[in-house]
Amino acid sequence: MLFNRWIYTLLFLLPFIDAYAQRKFDENLSLEIDSLFSQRLPAIAPGGVLLIARQGHALYHKAFGNADVSNKTLMQPDMIFRIGSMTKQFTAVAILQLVEAGKLSLQDSIQKYIKDFPSKGHTLTIEHLLTNTSGIKNYFEINNPTQQRPTYTPAQGVDYFKDEPLSFVPGSQFEYSNSNYYLLGYLIEVITGQTYEQYLREHVLAKANLTHTSYILPDSPVSPMPTAYTKVDRKLKKARLQEVSTLYAAGGLLSSATDLLTWHQALLEGKLISRPLLKKAWASFKLNNGTDSPYGYGWYMKELDGQPTIEHSGSTDGFQTNAVYLPQADLYVTTLFNSYETDMDWIVLTNDIIGQVFGRKPYTLTIPQLQAYIGTYTYKKSYQMVITLEESKLYIRATNPKSRLPKVQLHPRSDGLFFIKEAELSFSFERDTKENVTSMASYYRNTKDVDWKKEK
Repeated sequence: MLFNRWIYTLLFLLPFIDAYAQRKFDENLSLEIDSLFSQRLPAIAPGGVLLIARQGHALYHKAFGNADVSNKTLMQPDMIFRIGSMTKQFTAVAILQLVEAGKLSLQDSIQKYIKDFPSKGHTLTIEHLLTNTSGIKNYFEINNPTQQRPTYTPAQGVDYFKDEPLSFVPGSQFEYSNSNYYLLGYLIEVITGQTYEQYLREHVLAKANLTHTSYILPDSPVSPMPTAYTKVDRKLKKARLQEVSTLYAAGGLLSSATDLLTWHQALLEGKLISRPLLKKAWASFKLNNGTDSPYGYGWYMKELDGQPTIEHSGSTDGFQTNAVYLPQADLYVTTLFNSYETDMDWIVLTNDIIGQVFGRKPYTLTIPQLQAYIGTYTYKKSYQMVITLEESKLYIRATNPKSRLPKVQLHPRSDGLFFIKEAELSFSFERDTKENVTSMASYYRNTKDVDWKKEK
């Protein structure tokens, strides 16, 4: 089950309809956001940048904290960050350009272009790679000593994981895997005869008019760029950055907040791919059984306070980034931080900032309300979740070590819906006619995972 792995529709060219009550972006709202970001930043990184845009226009763009702790250099709004897995949307758009140019089809098998990639008894298509439904294992989660090396060519990177067995039948499940996008980068090179960096620079970044976005080239450092840090046991230290050839098309780009907004607008304006194809990229992929996965082509399809979102985050050594688009409100929010930490605090903060824009207040529950959730919840005899109340806070833990969930705090979104900050896991609760809590469902990245029955 997904839990064990730790876990819209866009109306193009229609008049803007504010279906949700956004607050007026005045000085009061700006000051509230200043306060929230400043209070929460120390738990995430030394410094960060926040940009909020509505209908393509930046309403708020500020930097907080330090770009360099030792020298007390202040973070600046135009600084450039490693954006990690947000790279995937750029790779996806490059592939979709080749689709529109007639150089490949989404239903083409990988073997059509990479002859020596094992079929593993199934048809593995380019669409399976784009949607993270191929079943190919994440190369960061496997160990292949015979193929390890300090740096990799794209072909050598593919060799590292290509012989691993599939985790499931292609198209039957969603499982996020960097291997999919590594393969897509290699496909771009095989089909175009250019390097991934060259193709992206000439056909994607230039067309979007991005002046502060580039592939990481260690011999050509960019500026201004903050110092990268990492948090281990709550202690901050300078990060050792991942070698770019291990990130490649799955996470090898640099960008700034302003460029990310420019990129977003270029997509909406059809400068890179057609609007119908973008609409397809921004829609949940249907699995073999007809259900929706939480992913399109390089973006997640999620929901925040009842509103659909199109989003993706990036997390790599030294940096964490996030960008969320709410199409029904035409609101775009991006956050960038110069540290890596294992919790999901940077994503939670982004969501809470969006909540402020819509006037959402932090949700609190009374002690009697919290007490209703205390108990043991069972999926199987060997898989149980225990919820306890300690000092007015709910905590959840898994009894089976394989579930990899130690005791962590449950945070309420409402009376009946909770989330944790350590992973993209949320929990909803059901009640009987007497208002007694009877069961719990766990969700990974907004996709239902497991039903748990409360023990009496």
